[in-house]
Amino acid sequence: MKRLLRIIGIILGSILTIVILFVFVFAPVRASVLTSNQEKFRQQTKQDHDEIDSRFDHFYTTAGGVNWHYIEAGNPDGEVILLVHGLPEGYYSWEKVIPLLDQNYRIIAIDMKGYGRSTSADQNYEWHHVADQTLALMDAIGVEKFNVVGHDWGAIITSMMVGDHPERILSYTRMEVNLFKPENAGKQPQWKLFKNSWIGNYVLSDAKWFINTVYNDKRMTSKLSEADRNYFIYEFSRPGVSEATARYFLEENRDFDALFDKIAYNDFPFPVMQLQADHDPAQPIALFEEIPERCQNVSLTVVENAGHFSNLDQPQQVADAINALVHGIH
Repeated sequence: MKRLLRIIGIILGSILTIVILFVFVFAPVRASVLTSNQEKFRQQTKQDHDEIDSRFDHFYTTAGGVNWHYIEAGNPDGEVILLVHGLPEGYYSWEKVIPLLDQNYRIIAIDMKGYGRSTSADQNYEWHHVADQTLALMDAIGVEKFNVVGHDWGAIITSMMVGDHPERILSYTRMEVNLFKPENAGKQPQWKLFKNSWIGNYVLSDAKWFINTVYNDKRMTSKLSEADRNYFIYEFSRPGVSEATARYFLEENRDFDALFDKIAYNDFPFPVMQLQADHDPAQPIALFEEIPERCQNVSLTVVENAGHFSNLDQPQQVADAINALVHGIH
């Protein structure tokens, strides 16, 4: 018995030693190397990055405690379409969609709080709080009512905004996030793993690996160009981005009822469209087929031959669906 206890003690001690070495030696060395490599990458790709940047009209303002970065296109006096991206993107994820939207509208695409150049000292990433901060941006730039489009994590935050402040919304397009609450909500591997912000930051901090992992042929039906891939890596590798984006996953920040039921069974005085790709492995189209029977104010539009990043795979279909909704002909 004593021998068995001694062996168990040795095993547990060895595991503890490995964990300590990993957390206090390997992880800091890795972080230092990543920081150095990412700084070099941004220096090497800065010219191409800035050339892409020059294609857009960039704006900066502070509202709701966030230093916001966003771009605008279309008619500055027109009705607003607000575009809100997902993980691990930025305003640039709408680059192919924006020119296909009705240019009589004022089109605004933001970097979400903590992404790209939208920075904040505020570490509160509770979903409703971030939604209110995003709404504060709309207040700051003089927008009372607007059409809103949210993709992936952008759909999560805009669901909070739409549910909390329906009086501000003209139409809602919701992309690539479940509409009906799954039985395992919050129990999927990424949700369980990222409950710990240290682990979340560890995974997300390797921007090049993460971008290459996410934008692959399992999640896209098109191929991301090298220029676009480098731009996404550049923006996601900015200091502080991985720490900020990991906080969105924290358990205390979640509200699944507001994300699912409040939108699915809404009685809003404006139209809601679930715009869903037909080849998204994370959200198979079968999960949405009951929308016509179960939802009185949600329509389903399928983006054909598209993966999770349908805004990149099929921008024309995405733009056509948004145009139809905001024009009231959907």
